[in-house]
Amino acid sequence: MSKIIKQKALIQNRKGLHARASAQVVRVAELYGASSYISYQDMRVPAQSIMGLLMLGAGQGSYVLIEAEGVDAEDAVSALADLIKNNFGEG
Repeated sequence: MSKIIKQKALIQNRKGLHARASAQVVRVAELYGASSYISYQDMRVPAQSIMGLLMLGAGQGSYVLIEAEGVDAEDAVSALADLIKNNFGEG
């Protein structure tokens, strides 16, 4: 069984985890062989699911938990955390 890698990230962009930001998360998650998940409050969804990510409703100032397991898990978590830290490329 492979190790689960976890990291918290703060959503800082004004619109939170909205449609375009969610699409960016999916795009990055799909680059890796790991099974990746994003959790907020009591919900955990696959990072490759745009609808799941939108259902989280994570707004500005929310902390999300990024988890990944399997091939490239550390790289996947790092890339997703960097994406969130950099406001999903929104400046």
